[in-house]
Amino acid sequence: MRPAEKATLEERAAALLLVSMVFMVAAHVASRYVLHKSLSHTEELVRYFFVWSTFLGVSAAVARKRHLAIQGLARFLPRQAQTALSAIKTGGALMFSALILFFGARIIILQWQTSQLTAALGLPMWLFGLAVPVSAAFVLYRIVRLVAKAGISPNGGVSSQADKRKANN
Repeated sequence: MRPAEKATLEERAAALLLVSMVFMVAAHVASRYVLHKSLSHTEELVRYFFVWSTFLGVSAAVARKRHLAIQGLARFLPRQAQTALSAIKTGGALMFSALILFFGARIIILQWQTSQLTAALGLPMWLFGLAVPVSAAFVLYRIVRLVAKAGISPNGGVSSQADKRKANN
């Protein structure tokens, strides 16, 4: 059994949001059955908390190398080709995250400029749309950290730097 790993900032924030969602949904259900009134603000908050927890979960999965990856092809390739494929996948993940960060930030700016508000609470939409660029920034940070720390691609593949260390040992 592996020792317990320290929770990342993203995991802690997502856990807090999930616990909050459970309590809000429970309050909403109790309100409907006891008071015969619907709490419209809880539905909206739960929806936006769910979005935030999902996007934070993406970064947490990258930090633990537990995200979705297709690795079937790599098993049949020679070691050098596996390393090259790992570098290509890591570069692709970095570029994709950078694009998500860039376009997510543009959407936030547009929401800010147009003063879009949520339907029930009247909160600024950019507060909830911020989940996209924030999580992309976390993913970028996590990928760079994984590569720099151990020479490992985000999907668990080994880079040439790690191969050199193994060869020297």
